[in-house]
Amino acid sequence: MFLAIFASSDTLRGLQKDIFLHPLDGFTAYTLHKNEVVYSQSLFTLPLPSWAWWGITDRITAEIDLLPLIGGLFQEPHLPVPSFNFRFRLMDKGKFAVALEVMYQHLWRDVYQSEKPHPIVKRRGNSLYAHVNFSRKVGRRFYVHLSTGFTYQDYLYISGADSVNPSTVELRNFFTPDVSLSLGYRWRPWISFHGAASHGSTFKYLDNVPRKWQLTYGFRLAPFYGSGVGILRNMRLEFAAFCIYLPDVRETIVFPVPLIPYFYWQWRL
Repeated sequence: MFLAIFASSDTLRGLQKDIFLHPLDGFTAYTLHKNEVVYSQSLFTLPLPSWAWWGITDRITAEIDLLPLIGGLFQEPHLPVPSFNFRFRLMDKGKFAVALEVMYQHLWRDVYQSEKPHPIVKRRGNSLYAHVNFSRKVGRRFYVHLSTGFTYQDYLYISGADSVNPSTVELRNFFTPDVSLSLGYRWRPWISFHGAASHGSTFKYLDNVPRKWQLTYGFRLAPFYGSGVGILRNMRLEFAAFCIYLPDVRETIVFPVPLIPYFYWQWRL
């Protein structure tokens, strides 16, 4: 399968033809073609892999969260962490699409997703989100995406970074609403610009943490989309800046400049 990255007969040429799933942590309503694959690698998870997407059919796309599945073997209780995402196409009329997205994760123990000097965020147990995603193509290059749904979580703990006036919240067995609006402009085959505003659970940055407000902005690059070498032609980079506000403790996590890329490869088997 991975040899397909090096193939020279890929049909994807540039960002204007790519299928985007979570650009800058937004939610689209698109699914991959059957046997289309996306592999994403964060620099922060090296040497462990990050995640992959696979088009099971033209209507069903599955995400395999490789980091918790493999990384869970290296910490107590030394078990892979079940973490899966499925997107089901409900309608695709070309310029307008609707999909259902569901993600489930089970954490065997407390997992800290943010620690000091930032606010402390930890989760454990079961978490599930279910979203209905809508995508609308406006003209040839502009896209609008809306997602709405809910999150269920067994346990969430948030503590502020201020040790002088500490503020904490501890929630168990709760439901909470989610909503996200994102925009994308595929200006050229080699660059696209994106932004997203969300409340609740998202896929990538401080993932699966509900009740937060999040703003992301940045761009994607396909620097070698015209190359005859598959591993270069299929390579994409996403640069994101974000601002995350945790209203329960009135704390903010900010990374204001999109400097550190996510690498990913997208190809058709």
